[in-house]
Amino acid sequence: MQSDSDHAAPSWIRPEFARLLAILWVGGLALIYLIRYGAWVLPFQLAEMIGASASAFRCGPHFREFWTARTCDVACVLGIVAAALGLGATVTDRLIARRDLLGVLFALTVGLWLLGVLVLVAGVVSVAKIPYVFLVLACWLLPGPRRFVGDFCSSTERTDGWGKLMIACIVLAAVLNFVGALTPPFEYDELEYHLGALADYQRAGHIVFLPHNFYSNMPQLTEMLYLLARTMTSDIAAKLLHWLFGVLGALAIYSLAQRLWSKAVGVTAAALFYCAPFVQDLGQTARIDLATAFFATLAFGALTLWAEDEQKKELRWLSALCAGAAVATKWPAAPVVVLPLALMFVLRKRTGVLPAFCLMVGFMVIPWLVKNWSLAGNPVYPLLHKWFPNPYWNAEQAAVLSDKHAPTFNWQAIGQFFTLAWNYSFVEAGAAPFLLMTVPLLLLLPHPEPTAKRLGLLFVGAYVGWFLCTFRPWRFLFPAFGVGAIIGAVAMEKLGRDSMVRVVLRMSVGIVMALSLTVLALNDLVDVENPKRVDPQLSFLDYDLGQFTREEFVARMGRGVLEPIIWMNENLPEDAKVLYVGEARVYYATHPVLWSTAFDQHPLTAMSREAKTPDELVAALRARGVTHLYVNFAELDRLQNGYNYMIDANWTLIRHTMESDMREIHRSGRGIVYELVK
Repeated sequence: MQSDSDHAAPSWIRPEFARLLAILWVGGLALIYLIRYGAWVLPFQLAEMIGASASAFRCGPHFREFWTARTCDVACVLGIVAAALGLGATVTDRLIARRDLLGVLFALTVGLWLLGVLVLVAGVVSVAKIPYVFLVLACWLLPGPRRFVGDFCSSTERTDGWGKLMIACIVLAAVLNFVGALTPPFEYDELEYHLGALADYQRAGHIVFLPHNFYSNMPQLTEMLYLLARTMTSDIAAKLLHWLFGVLGALAIYSLAQRLWSKAVGVTAAALFYCAPFVQDLGQTARIDLATAFFATLAFGALTLWAEDEQKKELRWLSALCAGAAVATKWPAAPVVVLPLALMFVLRKRTGVLPAFCLMVGFMVIPWLVKNWSLAGNPVYPLLHKWFPNPYWNAEQAAVLSDKHAPTFNWQAIGQFFTLAWNYSFVEAGAAPFLLMTVPLLLLLPHPEPTAKRLGLLFVGAYVGWFLCTFRPWRFLFPAFGVGAIIGAVAMEKLGRDSMVRVVLRMSVGIVMALSLTVLALNDLVDVENPKRVDPQLSFLDYDLGQFTREEFVARMGRGVLEPIIWMNENLPEDAKVLYVGEARVYYATHPVLWSTAFDQHPLTAMSREAKTPDELVAALRARGVTHLYVNFAELDRLQNGYNYMIDANWTLIRHTMESDMREIHRSGRGIVYELVK
């Protein structure tokens, strides 16, 4: 725990001004959120809509079937955690000196990485062999894991009223997130590649190169855990794993802040992170960002603890292992996580150990580099395509990918460096200004402790790495949110020693937190598509109560965007093969399909360029086994305008062929299904 040598104000500001600025900043942002963005109406809207939909809160005909399957999913997730913890505790038995909650999370991180590697190795051989990785549960027979449990120590520090309120908010958010996590996958990226690539692996019988889905060649630590869950039970287990990563992230923040400061700081920091709407939304999907944030928080925390006592060298290696696990989930973690950690070594003049640290980080990513090398001939496919040529990737595709994923630097970008945090905190859908309200308060602390300064530098370094090296989506900065939450909680605790400041800070943050939970409740309990609609029609709770089948729910989600796919599953002949145009969410298709992401080479592009007449194009389609064509016209227009999707295709010939040699058999608000008639 840190000493409190913070009674004198810094030279640039007097204590009374610091307190006044804290009140104005936090209270002002809360008022802007309430009034400028209309958040004050949310509780009234929730009460009205709950009243309008109360009669729908009843068990449906599929209730028993639903919860029987979900019980198996929960058991699968618990089994994965148990296997990973036993494996990690065995490997790190001598590396982790202090066996508290933070030590458990370090061991779990190592175990999850090892489990993911085992799934990768088994999956390359055969998906059917993946369940054998559960044999690592035998690690619990060894003394390491049992000693880990026996030596576990927890905090006995009491929790005050504010802390209990924060715990209640975390529990409520977790429950509401759990309601959404139990529903079928529906988000674009999870259907396209986080789960979509895994479905292709399962159809192929083993992990293969997917030339139509370049995303499958990104590091896939989290996806390997999802593949294990899907193989054992269902995709809902995969979603529950991501939900669990959100909870684990909150626990990592709490345990780190508790070890550095106190339990009070820990629960506030965990709530500032976990109750943020962005985190809540992600917790209901099978994306990977919460896994990255969990690993990154532990990486930042381990190095911060090492800076407290450099004699504990094992902490810097634990930091490297956790940072490597973060990069093994997604490449953007390299600038957002590894770069700030490297900066810490430089600032502490410990550059001699930096190469070994980076090698350890790289070691954690090697399994996926080897997988790419063996399957695609390029360890970082599709990057560095000039040095590792592949027939499925060319300079034009690389240019489009760079245009969409490379950072831009111009006069506008200079302003964005300072305005993006504001825009993402207020303007982005589902935003709430938790971190914007609290993190800058660090600047108002009288003589902030060295540890708080280090965390502040890590957060700034992550922000700079995110801004300079990514195309700046908000979720790419999530790995630093845990550090930011701890900074905000520490600042609230220190400035809150003045009773008036404490009341304003806690009231402002508490109100914004309650309103963010209200947004989540509106989506989950009332209507996920339009919470303002009377009468409410579709909510996660309705599905969890067994009122819809899985197919009915999927067909209605997204205002019917997946309805044509469900229709094709039910109405096309068993030997049908469908070519998808303008649609990458093929996850639910039960028939063989041909498609590509917006960046990959679409098969229809080459066929339309080589054919000269509709008959030749139909013959080319028949040669590939295609019997039907599905065109999502709305999505096709978006992809063409934003991604140059199929820009080289002969659209004149394609349209002529659709008119002369295909018959429309199903139409929805999003697209049309055609049958080849020749």
